[in-house]
Amino acid sequence: MSTSIQKEKINYDFIDSLRFIAIISIVLEHSYLWPEPKFFTDVYEQSIQLFTMQVFKFGTILFYILAGFLIGDKIHTTTSLQYLKRRFDGTFKPWLFWMVVFLIFIYANFLVIYLKGAWSPVFDQPLWGFGKQLYDIIVNTSFWFILNFLGSISILLIFRRYLYSWKLGLFLGACSLFYSLNLYHEWIFSQHTTAVLGFVFYLWLGVILHKYFTEFNVWIKKCPVFPLALATAIMLFVSCWESYHLIQIGVKADPYNTLRFTNIIYSIVSFVFLYKLGNPLWIKKLNPRSSTYGIHLIHFIIIVQILPTIFNPLHITSAGKSSLELVFIQYARFFITYFASYFIVYLINKSNKLKWIVGQ
Repeated sequence: MSTSIQKEKINYDFIDSLRFIAIISIVLEHSYLWPEPKFFTDVYEQSIQLFTMQVFKFGTILFYILAGFLIGDKIHTTTSLQYLKRRFDGTFKPWLFWMVVFLIFIYANFLVIYLKGAWSPVFDQPLWGFGKQLYDIIVNTSFWFILNFLGSISILLIFRRYLYSWKLGLFLGACSLFYSLNLYHEWIFSQHTTAVLGFVFYLWLGVILHKYFTEFNVWIKKCPVFPLALATAIMLFVSCWESYHLIQIGVKADPYNTLRFTNIIYSIVSFVFLYKLGNPLWIKKLNPRSSTYGIHLIHFIIIVQILPTIFNPLHITSAGKSSLELVFIQYARFFITYFASYFIVYLINKSNKLKWIVGQ
């Protein structure tokens, strides 16, 4: 086997495995049916909610690190414009397609309500209604990720000349930490989906990982699994504590915000731990490289538009449920959402004419 083939295997097998884990974490996170954070006052109930909301909170930062690694791999073989064009074709066009699908579902629901005689501002004030729905999709659903992702890549490529500068890394890290502090002070809108400069650092971190990948592998081989597992468990506990603290002090911000400082550390430590565990062969057989992005685009539409038609007639809501019952409901919603999304992507990938809509 040639050296180049060996290098490619080292680079991309772990990316596919971690992509698979990251998308599972994100679908799980979005499948919850939890009430407001302050709803539970019992410590036991609160602890279950905190743990459930936090344990899979590493997925978004994981995606950015992996994307940065790929940027580091391609940066010397393509221009910035060529790279952005390839990203545009592979990410933005599918994103735009599924956003139109999402809007069609939303308006179809509004039309049914309107025809039944209920008032709907979407039709009485069409421009305002369309703008509101567009804003909600881009800011309040998983569709926020792609615009932030493409914007983050663009910012990184603007500073391409300083890509390996630690000064750039410190600046981008400071930008991310600003959002961590902002959760406590609300200087600007604190929702992580609007954090324009909040995630660029993790792309840069992936670029640096690619540059020092040989050294990283030497270190990771020497590092035992137990200390990494222990560090991950400790950071999980500390991250839960920060969420609890944010709830107790009554901040307006989301207490489970991805850019909490403790969650940042938890996500990075989780990345190292998961990398150490290796690349299970069964994950590779699921072909995550061609399915992950499609699942990301489709899963939220299923959660918002399809799951209510299943759970509402059964009167399955968060009302009156214990935290343990809500965990079971969350996982039931996850399994339906994930496998439905995967099956749809699998069928689309069978068609050469259609597979562009699920990207890669």
